[in-house]
Amino acid sequence: MTVTYHVGDTRQVVATQPDGSVALVASSPPFIALRSYLPADHEHKHAEIGSEPDPATFLDTLLELTAEWGRVLAPWGSIAIELGDTYAGSGGAGGDYASKGLRAGQPRADGSAKFERNGRHAPGGQPYADMFKGGGPGGNGWPRAKSLALIPQLYATSLAYGRNLLTGEPSPAGQWLVRNVIVWHRPNPAVGALGDKVRPSTSYITVATRSPKRWFDLDAVRVEPSRPRLGTVAHKVRDDADDRALRGSRTGVMELNNAAGAPPLDCWFDEHDTWTITTQPSSLAHYAMWPARLAERLILMMCPSQVCAACGTPRRRLTLQLGGAGDLHQAKNGGSRTIGGHPNGHRSQMGERNVDTLGWSDCGHDDYVPGVVLDPFAGTGTTLAVADLHGRDAIGIDIDERNRALYPRRRDECARALFDVRPQMTGQLGLFGEATG
Repeated sequence: MTVTYHVGDTRQVVATQPDGSVALVASSPPFIALRSYLPADHEHKHAEIGSEPDPATFLDTLLELTAEWGRVLAPWGSIAIELGDTYAGSGGAGGDYASKGLRAGQPRADGSAKFERNGRHAPGGQPYADMFKGGGPGGNGWPRAKSLALIPQLYATSLAYGRNLLTGEPSPAGQWLVRNVIVWHRPNPAVGALGDKVRPSTSYITVATRSPKRWFDLDAVRVEPSRPRLGTVAHKVRDDADDRALRGSRTGVMELNNAAGAPPLDCWFDEHDTWTITTQPSSLAHYAMWPARLAERLILMMCPSQVCAACGTPRRRLTLQLGGAGDLHQAKNGGSRTIGGHPNGHRSQMGERNVDTLGWSDCGHDDYVPGVVLDPFAGTGTTLAVADLHGRDAIGIDIDERNRALYPRRRDECARALFDVRPQMTGQLGLFGEATG
């Protein structure tokens, strides 16, 4: 497997990648007005994404990036883009590294409120201060102070409708099929300033494709269904109740597992479209790393392990399914053919099924290469490491040259998190039997 890590402006580097060469773009771009990633005197400071003056301009940037991601994406490929949100008029969350989130010589991010303080003007001549004084409907660039900018929702909706929803202008990325907006829930986030809001614990992963027949392998990530715990809490009903059937006690009532006294989170979920994945402890100084398990789900679902080098066709899982009452089902090349009973072999609304993998599709050329994952904001390289550990090729891009140096240590952390593999020593066999330096 090959991992290539480029340092530079992601827009310039992606422009050098061949058309249709990537199976999956999986990344977490910088969030608007939240963090400062580069020192003030860095040669690429002007190109730092996330410093746009308003949500509409930031959305333009995301859609321009997505247009290029669409160019390098295979016709059957997907994107998985994680975005968090920003409050209008808020202060920034600091830098990204080291003690208290700041690397040496790195300025603190002032956040969206900086425009109110410094009196600078927007490109159209409008004072930035006016953008934070409650423009209301059709306001000047931002919502009213204290309101969420709703960037994740705007990005997903703009992809679905093919235009920047804040400006109404057609999107350079065109119109996509938004297949999911996955909620990533961190079960123990920092409390922060709560005041009149609940405790933020989520960000959103927009999963989109341009093909109604994209490559997707749900069987690679199926898990045992997690069901609510049923307790034996008894609710006493008065003996003089009018309905005799209600007298005595009732049992089997669902018991909720919320810790008493904890601030409520900003998500209520049924364990289907919310991924509760704890942030992974790391010895590295980077703040915003994905957990290896998060990257793993995305890669196994949406990046094939083998793609034909001759015709570009990905290999798809061939399965034999037993779906209730002994009915036999066969799924072929990503679709399904019903031999009896329910197509796809679903046994319940939970999506459970009994599946036996027979093999993988064959286009006839017998010349396969690994699928390629692209992370255009690679950071310490979690996505690259997980792709490599699961037999895929990976390309990473980051504007900060210091991040590339952290990748080998991050790969060791991911190997341990996913496979309990300890860091490799010289002369030791690696995860897949290869000799190490």
